Amino acid sequence: MHGGNLRKAQENYGSHDFIDLSANINPFGPPQGVWESLKEGLREIVSYPDPECLALRTALASHLELPLEEIMVGNGAGELIFTIVNALKPRKVAIPLPTFSEYERAARSVGAEVCYITLGAEGWNGCQFTEEQWSETLKDCDLLFLCSPHNPTGSVLQLEHFARILKLCAEIDCKILFDESFFDFLPSGQYTSARTYLTNYKHLIVLYSLTKFYSIPGLRLGAAFADRSLLAQFEGFRDPWSVNTLAQKAGISALKDQKYSEEVRNKIEESRSYFYHEFEAACFPYLRIYLSTVNFALIEVLDSSISELIPYLGMRGILVRDCRNFAGLKGDFIRVAIKDISAMQKLIEALKGFYL
Repeated sequence: MHGGNLRKAQENYGSHDFIDLSANINPFGPPQGVWESLKEGLREIVSYPDPECLALRTALASHLELPLEEIMVGNGAGELIFTIVNALKPRKVAIPLPTFSEYERAARSVGAEVCYITLGAEGWNGCQFTEEQWSETLKDCDLLFLCSPHNPTGSVLQLEHFARILKLCAEIDCKILFDESFFDFLPSGQYTSARTYLTNYKHLIVLYSLTKFYSIPGLRLGAAFADRSLLAQFEGFRDPWSVNTLAQKAGISALKDQKYSEEVRNKIEESRSYFYHEFEAACFPYLRIYLSTVNFALIEVLDSSISELIPYLGMRGILVRDCRNFAGLKGDFIRVAIKDISAMQKLIEALKGFYL
């Protein structure tokens, strides 16, 4: 269902050494201070973690310039999705496709009816929905899931489009769960976070992930931002100890490193530019790559070779995300994470070995 399953890859390919492009995680590792905080935090695991995560929430409030009372943290964005949906118990939800499968799983878990908005392989870049179409689709909906930067396409929902959706949802009393898990990977200063709308739109909930950008998927750490009345409702459905001591320590330390974020964005942009240039230069006859703004790229396999391509890459130590289980994608697709230049070079060479 998801990428990053190294145990399964080891079983399938008989190896323990992979370039894992199946999960969209920052490849450069966490800030150095995180390692030190984990060592120091080990002596505290004999006690329960702070159920209010006060120090971590305070660090997030300072880092993102948000009120402390409008921040809730959890065991990754995935847990928060289920917590929020269980608290809201929507009767009908709308989900743009393709997208992260946990939105629908969470909705189905509370018996919600699900309707879909088809974006296709271009994601928000190709969305032609008019206000009338949004209005008709969202009729009777209690909750709308939005994802930007969008997984798996890497596209961004433009502010003008988002503003119209926000206004419409306010008029029909439909809450929005806006997933910004990949926001930190965007070029600095070029995009505006949905967080800026929280003050004026009480029906908006924004998801944020520290797991991916700060390279701590094994610890799991995410946050939700919303009006304090909504957070109070969510808290009644949250495991009070879902964020362990080490995860809290790691998050606080990661947010302190002011230089780290820009260094990571610069490295990933260098790798992304290299990969796109080399991919286009190779002129692969049966592959089409879609433009992405973040740390992953969607690739369409235009012939019938995907069933051979994925294991071919796996046997050569390269894992990619098989996107055939993404509803709303017509055709065969893989998604590849943007890692360091060496990893992307190895992927290009492997693709050449298969196609050229």
